[in-house]
Amino acid sequence: MTSPTVVLAVTGHGFGHAVRTAEVARALRRRSARVVVRSDAPRWLFPEDVEWIPSPGWQLDVGVAQHDGLELDIDATRRLWQTFVAEFDERADAEARLLRSAGADVVLGDIPPLAFAAAARAGRPAFGMTNFTWDWIYAAWPDFEAIVARIRDAYAQADGLLRLPLYGACNAFARITDVPLVARRATRSRAVVRRELGLPLETPVVLMSFGGFAARGLDLASLGRWREYMFVVTPPSVPEVTDLPANVCVLNETPPDYVSLVAACDVVVTKPGYGIVADCLANRVPMLFTDRGPFREYEVLAAALPRLGRARFVAREQLLAGEIGADLDLLLASNTPWTEQPMDGAERVAEHVLDQVTIK
Repeated sequence: MTSPTVVLAVTGHGFGHAVRTAEVARALRRRSARVVVRSDAPRWLFPEDVEWIPSPGWQLDVGVAQHDGLELDIDATRRLWQTFVAEFDERADAEARLLRSAGADVVLGDIPPLAFAAAARAGRPAFGMTNFTWDWIYAAWPDFEAIVARIRDAYAQADGLLRLPLYGACNAFARITDVPLVARRATRSRAVVRRELGLPLETPVVLMSFGGFAARGLDLASLGRWREYMFVVTPPSVPEVTDLPANVCVLNETPPDYVSLVAACDVVVTKPGYGIVADCLANRVPMLFTDRGPFREYEVLAAALPRLGRARFVAREQLLAGEIGADLDLLLASNTPWTEQPMDGAERVAEHVLDQVTIK
């Protein structure tokens, strides 16, 4: 029997969708499935042994237009989607041809609407995997009604949704199956990672993480006041600074094994998205988080974080100004217990998807 071919269709918005789908890709490969990726996300986020569908010349998904990691642009997002909708049917037909050419047996989408319309036209089963859907995100913004309707129509063509924890409304999908958290665990020790990066072994290390986006206005120089901490900043969250304090380490590139960097730190400072939240929960790293504008997923995550583990909110203006020393002190002094929960979602998703290939 030939190995089944699973096409992973992944939005390029941020890194969270890609890193969790990459975990599913690994689980599928362990089961000898052929994995083909169609995404605008960077290739380095995925395992090296997956195949890729070359881009046909357009993005698979719109996502959200952002000025940086903290500032959304609703008007620009609407304009992008209006253009996308005008060419939706033509693109869905082309994506369907790509699926057939790739030999797809089943499609797993996180969570571009176009993927489900294309799978239906190609006659392939398709499942979503997500904790939020784009129709739910856009429904909170003005003048998105026609766009939301088109997205919901595409989602309705899927065979089902594998719903991750920390979810918002996903009712555009006819069938929903809940699965555990898809999370990454560090593969290298704290000491090894710190030595590799030249970080002190005893000093508390704070990672500034903004989901693959820059953080405009972040005052790195002001972090020099908190000399009891070492701050680590990765691209593209690096403002232009000519004279960095001694306790600020700017990496030249983002480490491929990012989750091991997360686990090697004492605190992650971030805007909460599924990817970084899952990494911190799985590796029990406290989070100092700020808001990310009118993005509905934030409300769900911000409400859940204090009950799931050690997390503390800081105002965006305070964070950008580097006024976080006292909050870091309080966060590290916390003895809030970490909530135990299953985190084998990647295995469960892989099993479900491959079971459907057998059934079909």
